[in-house]
Amino acid sequence: MPQAYGERDWEAEAPFRIEEGVCYVVRGKSADSTYRLAARQAEQGVPALCVSRTYPDRLRARYRLASAAVWWITESPGEGHFDPTAVGTLSNAIEEYIERHSDGCLVVLDGIEFISIRIGFTKTLLFIERLNEFVMPRRATVLVPVDPDCFDPKEFAQLDRFTGGIAEEDLRDALDTLEVNRNLGGA
Repeated sequence: MPQAYGERDWEAEAPFRIEEGVCYVVRGKSADSTYRLAARQAEQGVPALCVSRTYPDRLRARYRLASAAVWWITESPGEGHFDPTAVGTLSNAIEEYIERHSDGCLVVLDGIEFISIRIGFTKTLLFIERLNEFVMPRRATVLVPVDPDCFDPKEFAQLDRFTGGIAEEDLRDALDTLEVNRNLGGA
């Protein structure tokens, strides 16, 4: 049975549980709460990988992700850089990361809208479905922050259908509650 992050970290008052073996679409205009969760988990020793359109040094500095692996979705060549049209290569790299951290890890995949612009929605959906199926039997969690307004409603419904869904506001509220509890000595 998949372990919930609630068993490691989340307080009972959190409005949902984030489980291992699940790929979640985090619906909202911002990925801020997703990165805050990744930073929190990394601080607690959970291996975290953030794949983003944001330049890695900026992402690390903004969210205190010093202990997380950060890869960049870009056309610029380099170590930890992935071309948005090479989703097969990116998928393989994410799968290898998950396999190396078989005791559990958290992966943030931010920039799916950009990938979709570059390769089209159908290939993007297949990429997310492949990742979702890979994660199911493993002790990993994938969070994919997505702005629903960037997709046609029917396309977004397809993207959201086979993944867990979290509203960014709910994630933000849960993290704020945990931060208050930590500041008060409760977490």
